[in-house]
Amino acid sequence: MKYIRLIFAILFIVPMLVLSVFFGFVPAGVFWIFRAKKAIAHHLELSGRFISNYILFFLGITVHVDGRENLPKEKNICYMANHQSMLDIVAFVGPAKLWAIILAKAEARRIPIINLWCFALGCIFIERTSPHDAVKAILKGVQELKQGHAMLVFPEGTRSKTGSIGELKNGSLKLATRSKAIIVPITIKGLRAGLEDMHNFKRTHAYLSIGKPIPTANLSTDEIASLHEVVYGEITKRFNELP
Repeated sequence: MKYIRLIFAILFIVPMLVLSVFFGFVPAGVFWIFRAKKAIAHHLELSGRFISNYILFFLGITVHVDGRENLPKEKNICYMANHQSMLDIVAFVGPAKLWAIILAKAEARRIPIINLWCFALGCIFIERTSPHDAVKAILKGVQELKQGHAMLVFPEGTRSKTGSIGELKNGSLKLATRSKAIIVPITIKGLRAGLEDMHNFKRTHAYLSIGKPIPTANLSTDEIASLHEVVYGEITKRFNELP
């Protein structure tokens, strides 16, 4: 049953991904000729949102989003989310209507079409087996945040294989503290059931909850040292509250 549903979804999703090259990047190329950078960014964001919602629809997933009122007006935001599924970014861009640079694993830039959308998001690729590469990626992320860009980071570093929340790595918090960005904790729950743990044709209900912002600009040394506990606590608390 699982594979029948997956095949059905792929028959609709793959052609749309191919078409996205034409309706997403061809118009963006035209805007680029006229140096219309804002138009490029706006068009790619709308196209990415459409594709994300399209993918979730054909996988039979409804993502319930709450907490949008917690989003700060400032731009240098570091979204920090637990990592449940390959669909986490899809839910972030689609139903949550958020757009940010993503700290992504290097393997993604070798996947056709997906790498184009990574480029559209401004992904910073990180080779997880190279500590030196990881430091370079963090430093680049700090510069992006200082310039007022938003970033999405998964502090666990990899997807949870059980659906529960894994350990948050302290290194990812340096992105926020060194750039004095505002951390916005995001809790994701239930997306694995829509893909990795899919079992039947029933519609999957997943959740994406946006937590209250945590400013880092004026934190003391002791507060920075315990920041991972605060972020971890916020995400874990909301995870346990969600259905």
